[in-house]
Amino acid sequence: MVKNCKLDVEDEEILNELDSLCGVVQNKDVLKDMILYTKLKQNGQVNFGNYNIIIRNDSSYQLLNDLIKVCAKIFVKYNIISNDKICCLDKIVNSRRDCPFDKISGIDESIIIINERKLRIDYTDELDTLKRVINLSNDKIFIFEDTNFSEGETDAELGELATWRMTIEKISLEDKLMYCKNKFESNNLKYKKQDLKDFADVPFWTLKNMVIKILIECKSKNLDFVDKQMLTKTKELFTNNKSKRTSTKKSKNQEKGAKEELGELIGLSDIKGQMGKILNYIKLNKERGKMPTLHMCFTGNPGTGKTSIARIIGKLFEEEKILSGSGDFVEIHGRDLVAKYVGWTAQKVHDTVEKAIGGVLFIDEAYSLITNEKGSFEDEAIATLIKEMEDHRDEICIILAGYTNEMKQLLKQNPGFESRIQFTINFPDYNETELLSIFTELCKKEHYKLASSCNEILLDNFSKAKNIDDFGNGRYVRNLFEKIKFEQADRIVKTNSKSINNINKIDVENAITSITPDVKEKRVIGFAV
Repeated sequence: MVKNCKLDVEDEEILNELDSLCGVVQNKDVLKDMILYTKLKQNGQVNFGNYNIIIRNDSSYQLLNDLIKVCAKIFVKYNIISNDKICCLDKIVNSRRDCPFDKISGIDESIIIINERKLRIDYTDELDTLKRVINLSNDKIFIFEDTNFSEGETDAELGELATWRMTIEKISLEDKLMYCKNKFESNNLKYKKQDLKDFADVPFWTLKNMVIKILIECKSKNLDFVDKQMLTKTKELFTNNKSKRTSTKKSKNQEKGAKEELGELIGLSDIKGQMGKILNYIKLNKERGKMPTLHMCFTGNPGTGKTSIARIIGKLFEEEKILSGSGDFVEIHGRDLVAKYVGWTAQKVHDTVEKAIGGVLFIDEAYSLITNEKGSFEDEAIATLIKEMEDHRDEICIILAGYTNEMKQLLKQNPGFESRIQFTINFPDYNETELLSIFTELCKKEHYKLASSCNEILLDNFSKAKNIDDFGNGRYVRNLFEKIKFEQADRIVKTNSKSINNINKIDVENAITSITPDVKEKRVIGFAV
């Protein structure tokens, strides 16, 4: 007679451990099925698979080991493996020239974690070797960590080698609330649920430190209730400490809000409209507890306002409490993410992102990372950047910027970009009237008086310059302004004029004449910075 399979008390206790782990509780049903499969297999009722698992990991909070440790308790209990020790294969492989799978036979650990990106494995090339090693290692369980950010790719490659599928998700606000509740309740602390939502709305690593402080304070003072004042005070302590480096920056332009700065920008009417809609979308979804990805892609010619908009986005997200505002506005070139030596690029990308958490990381000319060489430093930079974009999607806004066609090519290079970038904004060229407005604004800021006779000359020049390949837009205007100042200063000194702030027609004409030969010959702005 076949036994009726069901979970026992110990099984239930192990499964319930997942309830206290953020980002992995959704795997409870999968692990339950693995237990039932084991019982059925031991009864001779089924035998259709192995215990190898593909785990799609979208988090960087070391949740993989937490999940596997819970699974290991089940595997050891039912004698599937001899011990609960875990080996990350990439940590024992010294050189990619060696086959990493050859190392497996010599290790004692029963659970082997394989991440193809860390090992730079091409499963297509090494699948036969991997099959052979798995067949010879019946006493081990293989965990394939999928961080490709290409849904289904790893599963398609390794489906026949792993029977089970699990996921580790980005930690949501609901996960953070659950974490607080479990910690407080396990330490016999009472609280009000409505007080926790604002307290828990911080990066998870910050929240863990905040909770530890609360627990220590309550235990040391013999308190059994966590009140709102204690929660608020603790959060302010941690968030204010991180914001010290931006306090000086805020005071310089404290009187002007981000929305006001956005409205004062010349032109960009479509962009301003899009930004309003994006902000409303993010605010509404955050209120619903479904914080969307913040990352963006800016396309268009240079000098079209991409950097200015990016700076305002950082300030806007801080003012609207979308981002913590604890990070800097970090502006880099795409090539700045690539290091010179093996193993350095990933760390460089990580350090750059960490610096901007709480703010905006603006990567100009991001298309410079385009490469056709798999396993190159550029490829490593892209893979690491995509993971960082996911790991910190509600803590930072990463903006990739560059020429339209080149950016399309970059986004196609790795499918992970498409799912990580929420908003793509195309920046059009300025028209000549807007360019003249930019020029007159520059004059005002530096207290120059522009003769009215200059307007027509400038409009005509801007109209012609717009036909140049890779026209520099606002950058062209600023460079022309510097040339005009140069010519004006020369005229003032030579004529001993007292009108040192006046820009005349001759100044503009001389400046335009000085740059025209370069424009005609090279079809680019000859004095671009």
